[in-house]
Amino acid sequence: MKIVKKYTVLGMSCSACSASVERVVKRIDGVTDAVVSLSSKLLTITATKEVEDELVIKAIKKAGFEASVYVKDVEEKDDSLKRFFISLIFLIPLLYITMGSHLGLPQLPFFVGYENAVIYIACQIVLTIPVLIVGRRFFINGFSKLFKGSSNMDTLIAVGSASAFIYGVFSLIMTIIGSATNNQELIISYSSNLYFESSAMILTIVTFGKYLEAGSKRKTRKAVEKLKKLAPEKATILVGEIEKIVDVSQIQVGDTVVVKEGESLCCDGVVLSGEGEIDESGLTGESLPVYKKQDDLVKASTILISGRILVKVESVGEGTLLSKIIDYVENAESTKAPIQRFADKISGIFVPSVMTISLITLIVWLIIGKPFDFCLTRAISVLVISCPCALGLATPVAVTVATGKCAKEGILVKNAVTLENLYNVKSVIFDKTGTITTGNIKVENVYNLSQELITICASIEEYSSHPLAKAIVKYDVAKQKVQVNDFKSTIGKGVSAEVDGNFYKIGNFDFVKDLSVSEDLLKEYNSQIESGKTVLLVSKNNVIVGFFTMFDEIKDGVLETIEYLKSKNVKTAILSGDNQKATNKMASLTGIEQGFGEVLPQDKAQKVEEYKKYGKTLFIGDGVNDSPALTVADIGVSVQSGKDIAIDSADVILLNDDIKKVEKAIKTGEKTVKIIKQNLFWAFIYNVLAIPIAIGVLYPLGIVLTPIISSICMSCSSLFVVTNALRLFR
Repeated sequence: MKIVKKYTVLGMSCSACSASVERVVKRIDGVTDAVVSLSSKLLTITATKEVEDELVIKAIKKAGFEASVYVKDVEEKDDSLKRFFISLIFLIPLLYITMGSHLGLPQLPFFVGYENAVIYIACQIVLTIPVLIVGRRFFINGFSKLFKGSSNMDTLIAVGSASAFIYGVFSLIMTIIGSATNNQELIISYSSNLYFESSAMILTIVTFGKYLEAGSKRKTRKAVEKLKKLAPEKATILVGEIEKIVDVSQIQVGDTVVVKEGESLCCDGVVLSGEGEIDESGLTGESLPVYKKQDDLVKASTILISGRILVKVESVGEGTLLSKIIDYVENAESTKAPIQRFADKISGIFVPSVMTISLITLIVWLIIGKPFDFCLTRAISVLVISCPCALGLATPVAVTVATGKCAKEGILVKNAVTLENLYNVKSVIFDKTGTITTGNIKVENVYNLSQELITICASIEEYSSHPLAKAIVKYDVAKQKVQVNDFKSTIGKGVSAEVDGNFYKIGNFDFVKDLSVSEDLLKEYNSQIESGKTVLLVSKNNVIVGFFTMFDEIKDGVLETIEYLKSKNVKTAILSGDNQKATNKMASLTGIEQGFGEVLPQDKAQKVEEYKKYGKTLFIGDGVNDSPALTVADIGVSVQSGKDIAIDSADVILLNDDIKKVEKAIKTGEKTVKIIKQNLFWAFIYNVLAIPIAIGVLYPLGIVLTPIISSICMSCSSLFVVTNALRLFR
């Protein structure tokens, strides 16, 4: 038994936080996996048995974070900009006092001279304390995690800033002692090496960096937020003959909704009467309006740009396609690509490692014989410049942007693993009907079938949902159905039934091959097969009496998609239940390398498995009878118009049946993985280069980093990762 549960976790600031949450939750009995999405505050756990919510929440709280059962659209209050400006009010005069003389600015007389040293230091403390109070969350979060046996980015900031401040207070005490004993050397030594501005500057810069980072993260969810805003809050329903405006939450399945020109639809449903053009671009990415009439399906959040329609509600709220799209995108954010696992392992040990390096740096410089203030500066710089955030944001931000962009274009991607698999596609296998072809099959011709037989066939095929069956029903001009008994469907072969005491079979050659047939009919059948036609044979009382030849057009965009796949040296194939000759002809017309005809639905998965020897496989089907193949493939793509969106076997869903979207999906996967690799590379390189410089390896060359410069570098590294991911929106 596999149980999946979701929780909202607040208080996380970096990947070390998310790693800590995952670690404590995985220790709970029955939990096999735990994945945290830092950007959406979402924890998803997988368990082999029922796990109490209280147990999970308690474990998370013990680790120092707030947690609750999953709450959709939760937002942590972000007051970082306000805190930044308040900090700036005190930081500016503090910088003037401490650095003004170095810049040639006029100094206040009561700060000049060793006799005023105590006032000089005390004033700096007074200006620093408000900044510490404003940035207290760094100390609360950082030290609470430290005391609970874990640590995060806030711990590094808190220890670095607190160390600088405590050393400043110590300097004040020593200066007071110097003043009391009239020891000028002691006063000058301690009053000239203060780091109050570093303590305040670290908090101020990091706070501003947090504001910029939060703004960038908000941009990554822009596409999803736009989708949520598409649904109206109120709608007009028909109560008898009276129109009534109600909240959408009050609308139920079966109600009749009135949609007027310019209004958004509040539900998924079917048009009862009226006609008009609907803008579906918000869902499918299709810019051209779609004409809708009676019996056509319509979706929530689409806009009626002309006309007036009455819609019978089939689903509303969380049951609509819009809600499922949003769930798809948000679920994708909660997954991790395999490439991220390595970074997560490093993030889990990163902060304690950095703190150890900082302590070693302090000790080594002291052993070398450098002054304590110099040694402390190096240690603080190591703490501040290290950045686990960049490692943690490298993948989730890119995945969020990519899935949001895909959703905007009518492509739903289930998870981060799918995005990475799209990057490595080596073979693409197509189902034929409804994928390569339009699925709008028509009867091209009949052989030796009277109108009476055609009507009997149409009456039998009324009980089947197969596209070929629907074509025969449409072809019957008589429209006078007869009584059908004992209907039976054999998947992948055909149908049979009894009408007026006679037994009929309609299907492919394999379905009727053991029945009697005249030489003339067999000769004509073979002629049609040789020309690549799709043929359905008809038998009456175990004698084949005639056949239908069928016609289906190739979809727009198929030829361009095949050309694109060829340019990438991707292997292509068709799987079809149609005869081999017809399948070969379709392969020839489209430029697909290999055609496999007469393949039953249950055998398609085996063919897909065979192609895995070439690398990652992508199978494109209609999402209904292709479920086994969709599941076996590394990437299963459904080209249904959203009606089968809930099928678990599909990894990617193309909402408007546009096969060209496959090319866009592959390109998005390639670009996403490329950006993830760039982010991880620069995050690793940043720390590999920055930490040694902060330690002081370039000191012999006269190059050292102050805590202030280190904090600026740390903020920039996180911003680089986020802004690099935002390039996916282009």
